[in-house]
Amino acid sequence: MLGERFEAEIREQPAVWRAIAATDLATTFAQAVHENDVVLVGSGSSLFVAMLGALALRRRGVRAAALPATEAVFERTSYRGRTVVALSQSGRSADVLAAVETLAPKRLIALTNDATSPLASRADLVLDIAAGSERAVPASKSVTAMIAVVLWGAALVGGRTERSAASLRATADDIETWLTSDAIAGVERAAQRIARRRSVAVVGAGYGVPVALEIALKIKEASYVHAEGFAAGEFRHGSAAILDATTTLVGVADDASAAIVARSLADAERTETLRFTIGAPLAGVTMLGPRTGEAFNTLAWVVAGQMLALEVGRARGVESDTPRGLTKYVI
Repeated sequence: MLGERFEAEIREQPAVWRAIAATDLATTFAQAVHENDVVLVGSGSSLFVAMLGALALRRRGVRAAALPATEAVFERTSYRGRTVVALSQSGRSADVLAAVETLAPKRLIALTNDATSPLASRADLVLDIAAGSERAVPASKSVTAMIAVVLWGAALVGGRTERSAASLRATADDIETWLTSDAIAGVERAAQRIARRRSVAVVGAGYGVPVALEIALKIKEASYVHAEGFAAGEFRHGSAAILDATTTLVGVADDASAAIVARSLADAERTETLRFTIGAPLAGVTMLGPRTGEAFNTLAWVVAGQMLALEVGRARGVESDTPRGLTKYVI
């Protein structure tokens, strides 16, 4: 079956989160970045996790920024000598390793899935997410494992308790139930329709912005359909002109961002654009994916996007385990 490895790794994620719930990774992360001037660095999916983490830390009063590894050379004056959190599934990305050298951090924290990697060997602190081997090129469980650690850790920095081992396990249960339910058929039906469209726009607000970027990346990797992620409010300032009967619009929303995302979806109704929502139900729009508690709802959004990308790829006959022109990490 097309995307067999990708699907297997998507379905392994709840077990990975339960394992993280039994560790002190989030506490260690919180202690390492507490009251520090922090820059989170990554490429691809790891960059979008960095964006989530930086936003979560800023909300807790920590001065934090997310930086694409490939842009570090242009930003070194601003970020040299800070605490750097380098995120890399493999720990072997040439761009991330080069960024670390460029930024010359006063302390380097490696958030990685390989504690024996070159990145880990250079780090002052290694946080091994232990997500297990990923054989499909599109990253899945390593991405959500890093999300769980940085969001939980950021909550601890702020003295919040809603993100906890118990809430992470509950989220794992909710998403595992959805993955094994008949609701997956709804994603398959949506994917069949999306596969016949020319492009996909994914919009979100708040935490939904980096998730929208990640979902768009997965759609491109797994199906070769052109897809882009946008901040939902900004999408209405020009980019909405792309919407017509050849496009799909996917909104990523929770209760806090629903009104912003809903405006973009409402504007699209008159354009014959296919419309779907992930995360929260919006009037007149088909919802895809599981619902879970607010603490780790971003995990549910990402998993819904992964399954959607997988099924769009299958509908187009794409082998998403090994997308053309891509390798597991960039050297």
